[in-house]
Amino acid sequence: MDERKRRKRNILIIAATTAAVVLMVVANIAFILVHPGTEDQDKAAASDVKAETSTSTPAVRHQKPLEVCEKLAPKAAAAYTSKAADRDRLIKRYFASDAQGLNIPIDRIADQPDVQASGGMNAGTSTTATCSVWTGLESPWTLTWRWTADKGWKCTGINGPLEGAYTVLGDKAPAEDKDDEK
Repeated sequence: MDERKRRKRNILIIAATTAAVVLMVVANIAFILVHPGTEDQDKAAASDVKAETSTSTPAVRHQKPLEVCEKLAPKAAAAYTSKAADRDRLIKRYFASDAQGLNIPIDRIADQPDVQASGGMNAGTSTTATCSVWTGLESPWTLTWRWTADKGWKCTGINGPLEGAYTVLGDKAPAEDKDDEK
C-alpha cells in the first residue's frame, strides 16, 4: 500500500507542477499581449521623437488622433496661414509634400484674427484624423491627417472656411483701398 500511495503522490506532484508551469506560461503570454514590451519602452525612451520636432527621423511615439487634433492641428493651421519667414520650414514639418491646399499661394490666404487657435477631433482612427481648428473666424479650418511609421503624423489636406479664409480675386489689400480714396 505504501508504494501505491507514494506513486499516486508523485503523480499528483508532477501533475500539480506541470499545471503550475503551464499557468505561469499562459499568464506571461497574456501579460505580454496586454502590456507593451520593455524593448518598445526602451526605444521610446531612448529617442522620444514627436511629429512636431523632426521630419527626418522616424516617429517613435504614435500620438492618438485626439492629441493630433488638439496639439498639432492648431500649429499646422497657424503655419499654413502665417506670412512669417520660416513658413516653408513649418509647412515641411507639419504637412505631407502632396497635401491638398498647399497649392494656394500665400497671398491668396487672408490674414487671420489674432487669437489662440484651438483644435478638436471630428473623426479618427489609429492612423487617420480629421480635425477642426477654430482661428476666430465664423467657421473652422478642416485638416486631415495620416500617420505612417517613417514620417509620423502629417497633414494631408487643409481647407479653410468659406468666409474669411481666402481672399477673393479682385480684392484689394487695406493699404491699396486707402491709396484709391486719395
